Amino acid sequence: MATFIHISDLHFPTPVAWKDLRGKMFSGYFNYRLRRKKKYPKILREALWEKIQSIPYDGLLITGDLTNVSSEIEFAEAKKTLSPLLDERTFIIPGNHDRYVKKALEPTKLFEKYFAAFLGEALDTDSSSGYLRYKILAGMHCIGLDSNLAKGFMNASGYVSPQIIQRMLHLLQKRNITKYLLLCHHPIFNPPSQQESDSHKLHNREELADLLQNMPPLAYLHGHQHSNWVKRPDPKMPFYVINSASSTMLPDTKHLSGFHVLQSSAGDLSCKRLQFNPEKQQFEECPLALF
Repeated sequence: MATFIHISDLHFPTPVAWKDLRGKMFSGYFNYRLRRKKKYPKILREALWEKIQSIPYDGLLITGDLTNVSSEIEFAEAKKTLSPLLDERTFIIPGNHDRYVKKALEPTKLFEKYFAAFLGEALDTDSSSGYLRYKILAGMHCIGLDSNLAKGFMNASGYVSPQIIQRMLHLLQKRNITKYLLLCHHPIFNPPSQQESDSHKLHNREELADLLQNMPPLAYLHGHQHSNWVKRPDPKMPFYVINSASSTMLPDTKHLSGFHVLQSSAGDLSCKRLQFNPEKQQFEECPLALF
């Protein structure tokens, strides 16, 4: 049996000098200072690190949004803050806040600069075809996609090229890989109470679900929406859809924030959810938000 921990949308609170902000970064940083910062107390992050380190796990899977406005100082601080958990068991993909502005992609991809050792290997040697990464953890193939687009003000939507999925499926078939976990920042499914606007969702989610029909993953792991859920497999999506965002945020009436622990055995997957208890200041197992 292999154990995987899935966390997401860590949004480490990092001060950024106003003089270093450009364009869209102003609104994003203002939102962080006004609303987001107080929801991410240090005590919660420390409790999360303690809980993770108490679990004998085989893989730590992080589905993006380590930063708020993708300033380089945020990436440096995120790596420092994550350092107690960064080892050969860690696999990370970027989120939309890590690709917030084009400055984070050109001339240097800042996410790759700071987390290259934990991004796995390129599954497709044709780098022009897009982002397709993988890492084998305890015999499980973990595959990472990049759904993020550095778009304008108030736009956090995503897109995954169907060509990338087709190349991924071809390579899976060629390598005879039948059991895998798929990581992507944007949801492929939302519960009725957590629907997204066009400016926030994965635009070709139905197309992506259709392409995955013939060679489905065991689970599609994501973040982006800051409330946990687990969707059971069904005929349209014959795989679990698991959201562990936002793992470092205080839960409230609208956000069942926390993280999941997955266990895989003989091709089956089981899942449990842990949420921060503010009174006890620790993470505890709690009921799944199951759909």
